[in-house]
Amino acid sequence: MPTQNPHRNVGLCTSSKVYDTLTELKNLEGHRNAKFLSLLAENLVRKGLLNEQEVVHMLDLVVD
Repeated sequence: MPTQNPHRNVGLCTSSKVYDTLTELKNLEGHRNAKFLSLLAENLVRKGLLNEQEVVHMLDLVVD
């Protein structure tokens, strides 16, 4: 039985929280992956660790 918020499980490391949340329900897996990665990219650009051109370049590599 899936939980509502698997990332709230105490004792899990960060990578397990992310993995469990993104793969919990197969019908939402693609949407959750896209949402997480879009938020991550936005955060990295905001912090100056990436610029928008670098994100667009990576997206070009994904669709090729």
